[in-house]
Amino acid sequence: MNILFVCSGNVSRSYLAEMLLRHEVERHGLSNICVSSAGLFAYPGSRPDPQMVAYLEKNGIAAEHHEARQITKGDVDWADLILVMEREQKEEIEDMWAEAEGKVELLGSYSSDGPISNDIMDPFGMSSYHYRLSQAQITLAIETLVKRVLAT
Repeated sequence: MNILFVCSGNVSRSYLAEMLLRHEVERHGLSNICVSSAGLFAYPGSRPDPQMVAYLEKNGIAAEHHEARQITKGDVDWADLILVMEREQKEEIEDMWAEAEGKVELLGSYSSDGPISNDIMDPFGMSSYHYRLSQAQITLAIETLVKRVLAT
């Protein structure tokens, strides 16, 4: 299964989600899962947000080399599942590439058991509270995603 995470700039949320899932894939020996990330409005080559790198390191996860990149049609074709952070991102991807319909889901839906699929707010440039909230939402969603993948 090919999983693509998408956010705005590919330096905070999608980067963190990619690194967390890569860690879980390795930890559980899930050789059938490939992970990548991209941004809808990324500045190619931008480095990851230092606060997200620090979060990974604090949790004992190596922050792999990363440079932001823009989502492409090739990414959409490659992905079996595209996980976005906000409803607007889902709509944007489906508007740009009709073939993405049915593949795009909100990552926040994996952190909620109810009918509400929460957006994961962009913490970039905001307070430490906003970073902690985003990090917690993404971490919980990745844990749930891994449980669902392992169950299949």
